[in-house]
Amino acid sequence: MRLLTYLPQLAAIGGVELHVLQLMRELTRRGFQVDLRYTTDGELHGEFRSYCASVAQGPSIRYGASPLHDLRRIGPGAWSAARKRPDVVYVNNFSELGWATGVKALSRAPIVCYLHEFAPFRSASISMLGSQVHRFLVASDFMRTTWIRHGLNPERVETIPNGIDLSDYPRGTESDRLRSRRSLGLPPDAYVALYLGRLDTEKGVEVLLDAWRELGASPSEARLLLVGSPVRNADPAAYLGQLKDRAPAGCHWLPMRPDVLEVIHAADVLVLPSVWDEPFGRVLIETMATGRPVVASDCGGIPEILDGPLAQFLFPRGDAVALASRLRLLSRWRDERPELADQCFRHVAGRYTLEQTASRTEAVLRAAGGAAAAAEAPHSRP
Repeated sequence: MRLLTYLPQLAAIGGVELHVLQLMRELTRRGFQVDLRYTTDGELHGEFRSYCASVAQGPSIRYGASPLHDLRRIGPGAWSAARKRPDVVYVNNFSELGWATGVKALSRAPIVCYLHEFAPFRSASISMLGSQVHRFLVASDFMRTTWIRHGLNPERVETIPNGIDLSDYPRGTESDRLRSRRSLGLPPDAYVALYLGRLDTEKGVEVLLDAWRELGASPSEARLLLVGSPVRNADPAAYLGQLKDRAPAGCHWLPMRPDVLEVIHAADVLVLPSVWDEPFGRVLIETMATGRPVVASDCGGIPEILDGPLAQFLFPRGDAVALASRLRLLSRWRDERPELADQCFRHVAGRYTLEQTASRTEAVLRAAGGAAAAAEAPHSRP
């Protein structure tokens, strides 16, 4: 089966790019051929090139107010993509559906759309484009409810949580932890909390900095490692400077990197302090797979991951005092609650593996392709 997909940029700026990279790679192992279109190059180019049947650059296919407004820009790319004769068009954002609908019209390939986040669109666009999609996929029931509330047909929206290859996120030994800390310039015995992701306003980094100040630990006792870069800010450098000016003592800043295992291995706990409705929170399962507890705000799809006994590590969004309390609670977990390591790993291994995600996604894609083939049996593609 031939799969056509698109990414705006081939850079490790967040969970979406890694999800697409790893899911598409797993699908190729299962017999799919993947043709990738992208707009901005990045450090993941080589990895995509290693398994994709084709990787081609072109103008952005996302539209703003209406797909008709951008027809001149989207049209040529749709025609070029349709010549790959895909069996299914798989896109990762609602605003890519204008392009996908054009490809569908030219190739008769059905569309499957993974909605990684919610963005408001006019009800007319949701109704018109939504009717062209065989199946929408979302990572959390929160996202499913949100999109249905804004007009999508419930029968076409299915929840398939993100999953990871556990071998990509090994627990590591004590030697790995100490080696990572030496490499990053962190004290071997300090309590290290990690933030890993975009440094944008909605991610709640300001709340985390206030909580770290509230924690009141000296740099010899505790360090806060912040790994990421501003992405959606009008002036990224200025915003990063403001964050650093606001930061208390003991903060270490690193840009985002494609290989996150070293910074995770250096940490004792990860924090996701989002103040927006996080669609899922992939970094939570990446970290828990290594046997480390996580602390996160209780918004969006996050409580679906941190449920049961792990719900104790949720805190009200925007509440720096409550976040500091959770961090303080976990400051000596390795000595006082070592069973958390196995609990976190088992939680991910039971529910959030790449194999589970790929199997459910594969079933949707093959059903879409099979239904289209059956419907077009009397015809032939152009």
